[in-house]
Amino acid sequence: MNGIPSVPGMTLTVCCGHGSVGEVWLGFDRWGRRRAVRLVSKHHDPALLALERRGAALYCRGSRDHVHLLKIFRMGETPEYFFSVMEPADNFHRAGDIYEPDTLGRRLRCRKGGKVPVFRCLDAILTGMAGLHARNLTHGDLHPDNILFVDHRLKIADPGLVCRADSIPRGGTAGFRPPWRATGLECDLYAFGKLIYLLCTGASPHRFPEIPEGCDFPAYFPLNEIALRCCERDPHLRFGKAGQVRRALNSVRRSARVRGYDFFCRVE
Repeated sequence: MNGIPSVPGMTLTVCCGHGSVGEVWLGFDRWGRRRAVRLVSKHHDPALLALERRGAALYCRGSRDHVHLLKIFRMGETPEYFFSVMEPADNFHRAGDIYEPDTLGRRLRCRKGGKVPVFRCLDAILTGMAGLHARNLTHGDLHPDNILFVDHRLKIADPGLVCRADSIPRGGTAGFRPPWRATGLECDLYAFGKLIYLLCTGASPHRFPEIPEGCDFPAYFPLNEIALRCCERDPHLRFGKAGQVRRALNSVRRSARVRGYDFFCRVE
């Protein structure tokens, strides 16, 4: 995209994110309220554009009034773009004029991100994921850069691959997508297992299930069992619903063995 795009009712100021099929801009609406605007060019493959429209519409209905899902205020089209006007992420830089969206991925990559309790983070992601599942929807592309801090609260963003729970999502992010032909429900649960691994060990999701050197395995072991069951190939052994993961996570949370994982590990 060249220059500053034009979106009805919005004044865009800076591009703050790039995805495989679109960009996210920071701007202000006509009442001066800060908003994020996701733009998808109509020059993309029509099939991808159709997926984006469908995913955003499904997510908009499924996320309404949910505390851990991003609000989409409106959607529309210009001759050049399909756009969604959304809640903006917090600024990763607490002070100054530079804006970068505060995402889980950015915090994991930067040691200045501040400490966040592991269980509070996992609970928020699981709650948002379960909120979609309750509406027979799945996200299809859960990974740290799609999880934002909005008013200091974690929210699942990027609705481009949202689909029905029994559908096969098209695309996904390497390291967080199952190695088998998976439904959207299976994709979400698999990605959640990888998020447990990443948050607790600080290692790349591509190294899963390897336990990195220096990891306090006795403390991590109960969470590792959940991660393994989320990512298990055998459908008879892996978790099939978010509620099963919730019960297992609550049980581990009550265990004294996980006290060493009150905060994120950092990716060096």
